[in-house]
Amino acid sequence: AQSQNTSLYFSEPDVKKRQGPLDDFFNRIAHMPDVVRANVYSRDRVVLWSTEKPLVGRQFPENNPELDEALRGHLALHTGRVEAHSKSEHILFAPDVEEFVENYIPIYGPGGIVVGVVELYKLPRILWETIARGQRLVWMSAALGGLFLYTVLFWIVRRASRTITHQQQALVEAEQWALVGELTAAVAHSLRNPLAAIRSSAELAAETEDVASRECLGDIIVQVDCMERWIRDLLLYSHQPDGNTQTANLSETLRQSLAGFSDRFTRQGIILQVALPEPSPRVCADPQLLRQVFNSLLANALEAMPKGGQLRVTAERRGRQLTLALRDTGTGLSSEQLAGVFKPFVSHKQRGLGIGLALARRIVQRYGGHLELHSQPSKGATAVLQLSLAE
Repeated sequence: AQSQNTSLYFSEPDVKKRQGPLDDFFNRIAHMPDVVRANVYSRDRVVLWSTEKPLVGRQFPENNPELDEALRGHLALHTGRVEAHSKSEHILFAPDVEEFVENYIPIYGPGGIVVGVVELYKLPRILWETIARGQRLVWMSAALGGLFLYTVLFWIVRRASRTITHQQQALVEAEQWALVGELTAAVAHSLRNPLAAIRSSAELAAETEDVASRECLGDIIVQVDCMERWIRDLLLYSHQPDGNTQTANLSETLRQSLAGFSDRFTRQGIILQVALPEPSPRVCADPQLLRQVFNSLLANALEAMPKGGQLRVTAERRGRQLTLALRDTGTGLSSEQLAGVFKPFVSHKQRGLGIGLALARRIVQRYGGHLELHSQPSKGATAVLQLSLAE
């Protein structure tokens, strides 16, 4: 505007003489990108030229601090929305114009005096769309971030809850072991000596009595041995880990346990199938305690097949672990029975103490292994034993 000497037209009193040059110059400005209206003000706030012809000659003296700023010689900028209580010069805006940016550009005349102001209304749709996309992106990022934080916190809280539950169960189990230890000491001292005396007396009497009496005395000896085994199981269950790293030959230990049940396999008509890897692997476990685990699993399998069946024993290496599976074709267990098989002193047998499988799992866990039991009613059961291989 300064280079085209436009300021000369601001002082021209004849409207017709100034309108032509102003139209020629400001029409070019009005057709700039995103410009929706252009107004030219004189110093007394009268509209000298406008893209909206009805505004020419009107004066808007009120509620326009940006125009006041430009008349003082400063470039002014204002953004806002077209509203009923906004500036009076906002009349005649098209219905689609809601938000705008208005620029007030002072025009200087000779001597650096402000002779007028050019007002440009711009509608930067691309800018608004970019801002809107940015806002949507921010909200979406905030939502995704919140969801991520919620997921992470939920996972942390859930993991902490499981840890607390596991620790509570461990405390309860530790209390049970302490109780079993006290009970075991009392049982061992109170029953072992009388049981030994009963067994010795029964053996001596069996040497002199008749056949019928010897059978009864034999039953007494069997029951005494059974009670001795129960006491031994209690002692093993209450014994705390000593931290010794021992190894056991899997095949040898398993075959020793199988040999102890060979008569029952034959008597009950159970078909035994054994498939073990060669050479026999060594696992991290005490041989005697591992044999106790096998004895408990085999005894339960035999009790589940009183009328015969099939027992399959398989083992395979999986990295640094060895997995042993015992599958029987017995009566199986219900879901309620399966839920309590590893709980101490919980038994579904008339003559059981409920510590066989609990003891077996405790022994396996002592050496960093796992013992699980899978079963369905009338579909047999599968005991899965996992132990670490010895280096």
